Amino acid sequence: MNLQEHIPLAPFTTFHIGGPARFFILAQTTDEVIQALAFARERSLPLFVLGGGSNILVADNGFDGLVLAVRIPGITSENRDGYASVTAGAGVVWDELVAWAVRRGFAGFECLSGIPGTVGGAVIANVGAYGAQCSDTFVSAEALDLHDNGAPKVLTKDECRFTYHDSLFCREPGRYLVVRATFALPTNGAPRFAYKDNRFDLSALATKNGRPPTLANVRNMVLDVREQKGNLIMEDCVSYKGAGSFFHMPFVSPQQYEHVKSRARALDAEKEERLRPWAWEQPDGSYKLAPGFLLEYTEFQKGHVRGAVGISPKHTLAIINVADARASDVAGLARDMCDAIEKIFGVRLEREVKYVGFE
Repeated sequence: MNLQEHIPLAPFTTFHIGGPARFFILAQTTDEVIQALAFARERSLPLFVLGGGSNILVADNGFDGLVLAVRIPGITSENRDGYASVTAGAGVVWDELVAWAVRRGFAGFECLSGIPGTVGGAVIANVGAYGAQCSDTFVSAEALDLHDNGAPKVLTKDECRFTYHDSLFCREPGRYLVVRATFALPTNGAPRFAYKDNRFDLSALATKNGRPPTLANVRNMVLDVREQKGNLIMEDCVSYKGAGSFFHMPFVSPQQYEHVKSRARALDAEKEERLRPWAWEQPDGSYKLAPGFLLEYTEFQKGHVRGAVGISPKHTLAIINVADARASDVAGLARDMCDAIEKIFGVRLEREVKYVGFE
């Protein structure tokens, strides 16, 4: 077990922001994870499990406890009955797993291309994009139960209780530490897609080429769209120091939806019409709203800069570190964005980004 002290956390995050960890351990095996957990338990230390650092904001004072960076590697697969049973270590970079599956003709991950972070983080957050979610293909997770001295558990899909960008792991924070995850991916190579907008139209691609889109077609299209938004953290791609979308898409009642619609039309009817669709009705009658649409009626739009922090010039929901910003700068801007939307529309946004070390 490689124990280090007072390690700066900023280099481990996509925001490039954050103070030091009192203790830091990088674990590449389950045994090393168990040793790290014992170290924290024996000293009654607060514990934070670090994945790819792509969805967190670390406080300026850092984290006064143990930061455990889980880097368990490895991808294995076994084909059975038209599916590949794929198991990946929690430390595997998520997009490397996606690319690995696409190369082999395994379907189900292609719409989730380009999402930063690790497999462990993807499972915990139930990452989703372009009509797909991690939970669509998820089978089970090997995890350690921190409420039971790190006892190993296998949690099935039903037990993980996945919903939109949420899971058991989010609802019971600090209880389970994911070490591996298993997915079932169809081996027929046919892409899955249930999303369409003006930049992501696979039917148009199929019409143009005269044949159905391949997994690689879908992956490349998703990567292109992510790069257009400045959210593709890859070599030779334009990206910003941030965490992608800072806020969840809010779900509102039909009455709230009607209020938002009438308020937007009263403020700027032409804008409301031009930005459609900005709301999607759900099976239960509620509506999912685009936070970027709501922000269009505030001062907080693409390219907005306030000192060392700002909003991406390519993506309204992405708060970025413009010039050596502090965590307090980011948190302050996020708070003001939420307040502005609530004042105009009566809708309160929830953060997608997790705050670490904040009091």
